[in-house]
Amino acid sequence: MPGNRHTGRNSFYQFLCQKLGDSVAHDSLPRRLRILGHVAVLWLEPEAIPAKARIGHAVLDFDSKVRSVLRRTAPISGPFRQPAVELIAGDAHTETAFRENHCTFHLDPMKVMFSIGNKAERTRMSQLGAGELVIDMFAGIGQFSIPMAVHARPRLIHAIEWNPDAFHYLQQNIEANRVAHLVSPHLGDTGILAPQIAQGNADRVLMGLIQGTPRYFNQAIACLHAGGILHVHEIGPRQDAVGRTADLLERAAQKEGRQATLLATRTVKTFSPGWNHFVIDARIDEVTQH
Repeated sequence: MPGNRHTGRNSFYQFLCQKLGDSVAHDSLPRRLRILGHVAVLWLEPEAIPAKARIGHAVLDFDSKVRSVLRRTAPISGPFRQPAVELIAGDAHTETAFRENHCTFHLDPMKVMFSIGNKAERTRMSQLGAGELVIDMFAGIGQFSIPMAVHARPRLIHAIEWNPDAFHYLQQNIEANRVAHLVSPHLGDTGILAPQIAQGNADRVLMGLIQGTPRYFNQAIACLHAGGILHVHEIGPRQDAVGRTADLLERAAQKEGRQATLLATRTVKTFSPGWNHFVIDARIDEVTQH
């Protein structure tokens, strides 16, 4: 019977193999299934695409909570970071909601991105920022701002997003989690808004964008007072995932008459074969005059 007894990606893969039999090459079937509320999202190898409808309906049988199945058709790209997906089975109504770490997130995976693989980093952010003034430069639907507000109770988070769809869900999530007194949403270009809002007084800046973060280093540094903390997300080749980005950050700080000190680096997840998504924690100080 369909239901929720199937757990883990091995179970999912085995279920697909049994369900589809020999009609699809087993080594082309997906091993991983991401579920957001009632929506499942998967990536198919080219060999499996002709069987996408059958695979989608197998997903519906795999987990009775799933009502819509989406296939990622290309990596997330573009200035608004919009997902490239198509519905391959189930309900066309893909707006959904789910709970994580005592936080509620509303979103439509057809319209906005949300990386399930960043869960550990969202949990870490929920433990930082108590009593602080925080700038979230690429807030999205609030994946970092909401956990920080719910758990750490900062003085105020300014959450900036320029994708109107993501901003809509950011506002909805602020209300759903009852943190309107802690999170102030702003729609617009973070390169302009962030320094204007912070006025050099921010304790912490979150840079949750990947593939383009260094373009905003100067603006992020300008937001922070001496000793403020910057969290930089980026991707890079596994053998030197951090080096180039750290070098760009240090040069940007020097250009602003500041100094960047790396405090920690960590891998968030594998981004693609040979590439990692990582985060750098850095302290931004004034240059000591001798």
